Amino acid sequence: MDDLSKGYEIASLIREINSKLNHGIKNQLKETGLTMPQLIVVKVLSKNKRLKVSEISKKIKLVNSTVSGIIDRLEKQDIVRRIRSKEDRRIVYIELSNKGNDIVKKYQHTINNFFNNIFINCSEEEMETILKGLETLRKHI
Repeated sequence: MDDLSKGYEIASLIREINSKLNHGIKNQLKETGLTMPQLIVVKVLSKNKRLKVSEISKKIKLVNSTVSGIIDRLEKQDIVRRIRSKEDRRIVYIELSNKGNDIVKKYQHTINNFFNNIFINCSEEEMETILKGLETLRKHI
């Protein structure tokens, strides 16, 4: 197999894995009505409490305009709220609303179980191999 074929095979595997993970988690969380990117933003906010759009963007590696659109939709659903800084009115923070915090509490266990079940039959050695392989891939990309 030449290098181009290997590269294509790697890209195909990434696409397939991403699709399976998205489909699986979407099925687990379909009753939330949230998209995967929305769920990721909610998760980041649950860990960090209050962030600027640019900080969320860096954490999830999406451009500010995309994150801003996600936040607009979450705000319309009363899942997040925008808070202006008292020190500098130009700065706007994003935080979870009570409804957003309720979603995190209700579905955190479901999300953790989903990922734990994927790797339940992996040995410690296999997990290390997967992690090392993914780290190597990230480094090269």
